[in-house]
Amino acid sequence: MDGEQLTRYIGAYHAAVYRVAYSYLKNRADAEDVCQETFLRLYRFSGEFPTDDSCKAWLFRVAVNLSKNLLRSGWKTKRAELTEDIPCESEEDLGLLESVMSLPPKYRVTIHLYYYEGYSVKEIADILGTTATTITTRLSRGREQLKRMLQEEGLK
Repeated sequence: MDGEQLTRYIGAYHAAVYRVAYSYLKNRADAEDVCQETFLRLYRFSGEFPTDDSCKAWLFRVAVNLSKNLLRSGWKTKRAELTEDIPCESEEDLGLLESVMSLPPKYRVTIHLYYYEGYSVKEIADILGTTATTITTRLSRGREQLKRMLQEEGLK
């Protein structure tokens, strides 16, 4: 891959890859590291992508795998977390995004890819390496948990 093509992909997909990594890791520094490593792997990738969408899906898959690997690493499990603000488009969306980020990872990432990135159930299944039925179930359960959380917040 040449530098010009890499620059185009970084410009087009950096924010989306970062958000996927952040939805797993809930830490800006780790998400930035995963994002950087994802694009480094794209630079080293020798294949060609038939469409930009297939490149985006490949980038998401790499970011998801790197995030999972980081969460499983011994270094990650033995360090203290720093609190930080959640990146958000507007203040209005902050409450909803905080609720989404408090979901378990399997629901959080699925909901993020579906609602924030606009992927279909089948595309999410391909990215996460699971079945469409599993994704449909995760979406349903994640929505239910999110609904309960938002209702509880509304009652307070």
